[in-house]
Amino acid sequence: MPDSPAANLCIPLSAPVCPLDPFAMAEDYFLCGWRVRSALPIPDLVHWPAADERPVDLLIEEGDVPERLDRSVTPGQYVMVDPAGTILLRIGDTLRFLVQDGRRVTIDLCKREEPESWRLFFLGTVLSYLCHQRGVFPLHAATLRIDGRTIAIAGVQGAGKSTLAYALNQRGHLLLSDDVTVIRYDGDRPEIVPTFPRLRLWRTTLDAAGLSTEGLTRVRPHLDKYELRPHGGFDQTPLPLDAILVLGGGPETTLSRLAPRAAVPAIQTHVTLRQAATALGHQGRLFTTTARLASAVPVYRLLRPMRFEDLPEVAALIEREVGQ
Repeated sequence: MPDSPAANLCIPLSAPVCPLDPFAMAEDYFLCGWRVRSALPIPDLVHWPAADERPVDLLIEEGDVPERLDRSVTPGQYVMVDPAGTILLRIGDTLRFLVQDGRRVTIDLCKREEPESWRLFFLGTVLSYLCHQRGVFPLHAATLRIDGRTIAIAGVQGAGKSTLAYALNQRGHLLLSDDVTVIRYDGDRPEIVPTFPRLRLWRTTLDAAGLSTEGLTRVRPHLDKYELRPHGGFDQTPLPLDAILVLGGGPETTLSRLAPRAAVPAIQTHVTLRQAATALGHQGRLFTTTARLASAVPVYRLLRPMRFEDLPEVAALIEREVGQ
């Protein structure tokens, strides 16, 4: 007679039932210098080195998340912040995130039609919330290492940050982050902490670059945007920030350095999810950090036509004027 399942597990039938450990099968990853322990796989991130036994900084688990927060201090329908600083993010009726103390994220996969879409929001919006809760500075920017200098390229959504980052990466410059650049201070020196080695590009950019979408993963099933691994590997080492470029549109390509007084609002405009920092009561610290950044690193305004064929000229201008 074959053994029963209980006999195979060598568990007495009378043994008490213990709750499952949500992190029993978890893996540890690197994100912005944090050790992230996740019960859900995150293939975008680099695994944490086994020899590094530093304590875990951030836990990620799947679980139930309420539709609303009690005593929310924000009126938002999709984003709520309570007096303790806990943030609830709702993505339609598909996903809910609960972000607590910059140290724990609970993800409710309400509908499982898009089981992988949570990573898009976690590595963008939720990452910015974590930065605000942890007191580091999230800039809406891609960052590259260009000829030994660390350059952040900031801009509003659709300004072409990722496309320009792709063009620079193709010219041999190492990508350190895309979309969200995390800045912290080492004494008086601002430095960026690399996030993860992944670019997200629209099909139009891939077509213009002559790249096929075959084998690439869409960031969401209904979006014509794809994940792409950049060339040159990934370096997790924090690096001093050497310059910030603020992208804008214009009839021709121009690059001009901003005076510190003009640089402050130019940077502040591109802090990701500033309203969350305000709801957390961090607006004073945010302004102070912005002012420190504007006085510590040169800030440039880069205007350019939104034409793919102009990218080599724009990339060469950055290399010549900022990357040296």
